[in-house]
Amino acid sequence: MITALGIAELKLLSRNKMAATMAFAMPLAAGVFFALSMDDQWPMAIGLQLLATQGFTVYVTVTTSLVARRQDLYLKRLRTGAASDAVVLTGILLPPLVLGLAQTLLLLGVSLALGAPTPTRPDLLALAVVGGLAVSGAAGVATSGVTATAEQAQITTGPFFFGLLVGGVWAAATPDPRALLTPGGGIADLVAGAWGAPVPLGPAVLSILAWTALAAALSARLFRWDART
Repeated sequence: MITALGIAELKLLSRNKMAATMAFAMPLAAGVFFALSMDDQWPMAIGLQLLATQGFTVYVTVTTSLVARRQDLYLKRLRTGAASDAVVLTGILLPPLVLGLAQTLLLLGVSLALGAPTPTRPDLLALAVVGGLAVSGAAGVATSGVTATAEQAQITTGPFFFGLLVGGVWAAATPDPRALLTPGGGIADLVAGAWGAPVPLGPAVLSILAWTALAAALSARLFRWDART
């Protein structure tokens, strides 16, 4: 059931030019730009690749898709079938999450091909990927609850997306622990740690867990199944 819903959602996503551009083209273009413009600062470049993919492909796409499906009553129709609420929501979230993971692996391969060294702690890189997907997916569900239309998502997704990228740059550029107060700070620190940087890993993990818990709590409170009037 989840797979069938995911395939249907992927087809709907590919038919929307704006949503498809944000999910497919923008993350790859941004990722290649970071790889070519960071002057061999590979941990920062790969961290920004990761955050751009999680921001565009996962967060923005989840928000836009849920709002669009809610407003055209697609979500409401799905709830009248045999699938549970959890199955319906998972089926819609699945394509952006899988696509985000695939793009992350592709961009990592691009960086390695361009000269990036292999990570000394691949487990930390994996944790950054999984944690970032969780944070961005949950945040997308929460943001959809305060977004009236798919077009409005271009505005409502701005603050969290800004926090992802700016937090990542902040954490990568300085050892300031306040960067961990942003959604991207912990992810960027784990990526840096994967390439041997002496970053405080415990606080980075706690930052990701805290942002995931906050996003999940807001999702439970704000998410709407019925169309907004």
